[in-house]
Amino acid sequence: MNYRALLVALGSLPVLIAIGSYLAGEQYEVVVLRTLDDNHHPHDTTLWIIDHEGTPWVRGIRRNLRWIERVRANRRVELVRSGETTAHTASIVETPDEKRAIDEAIAAKYGWLDRLYELVVPHDTIPIRLDPDGRPPGR
Repeated sequence: MNYRALLVALGSLPVLIAIGSYLAGEQYEVVVLRTLDDNHHPHDTTLWIIDHEGTPWVRGIRRNLRWIERVRANRRVELVRSGETTAHTASIVETPDEKRAIDEAIAAKYGWLDRLYELVVPHDTIPIRLDPDGRPPGR
């Protein structure tokens, strides 16, 4: 492979990820996780979701993502799933067994797209359990 072909291939990766993300949104379940910043302003993040042992879970792929920082600062979140908004308490779970179980469940549900992300985006997954609590987050 020559230098130009390598540059084209590398430059195509973000486009492939964008197309894959769009297709995932059309073919797979995606949800919105609403977090609050220090000023109690809501921020929406689109994520993949799985149900593990009867509880919804989402996953971050890097520790320094802003939405994860907001979850660390305020565990009260809202989940928008299938058009319905529910209040939850988010818990970051970092035990190796739970992390492996959530990674495997997401890989099983999202298949090839999850594998593509693993290849091109540096991963340090952070599983987050969403416990329903019936109270809206403080705004």
